Amino acid sequence: MMSKKKIITLFIYLTFMLCIGIILSYYILNFRLSCCLNDKPIIFIASLGGIGTALVGSSFFYLRKLYKYAINYKLNVSKSDVEKINELGMCLYYYLRPVFSVALSLLIQVALLSSVQIVTIEGASLNEGYIYLVMLISFFGGFAAGDLITYLESKGNALLRKTLNI
Repeated sequence: MMSKKKIITLFIYLTFMLCIGIILSYYILNFRLSCCLNDKPIIFIASLGGIGTALVGSSFFYLRKLYKYAINYKLNVSKSDVEKINELGMCLYYYLRPVFSVALSLLIQVALLSSVQIVTIEGASLNEGYIYLVMLISFFGGFAAGDLITYLESKGNALLRKTLNI
């Protein structure tokens, strides 16, 4: 189990990530009002929006998990080495999930952009609908980061086995 101090630190961290994601998402949704983004390419704006919504999705999901953990379990920690290592692993798990969701958002954006580029004629440009699509899918990517990582891991392992005939 995790200590009370580490639980509070995780709450603060995830809440901060949630706030950053909300602010970034709101800023991107109102990009036309921003003098800083008017001349930026749609892909840049979509990337920022995807990162924002991924942070919102991941932080929302793991804050929910964290408060359920805090409600259902005692916050005292034993001093044994095994439990200290377990506690460290749990901390890293929660600290890294928002970062993973941002990485998954970038992967989603690359997949969407590549699919758009495959089916469009040369010279076609993206419009602001692409921004909203990236932000929506990135939210779900952030929310389900753990499931996406598990899925990618299983598909990657299957592809590796098939490729190497293992």
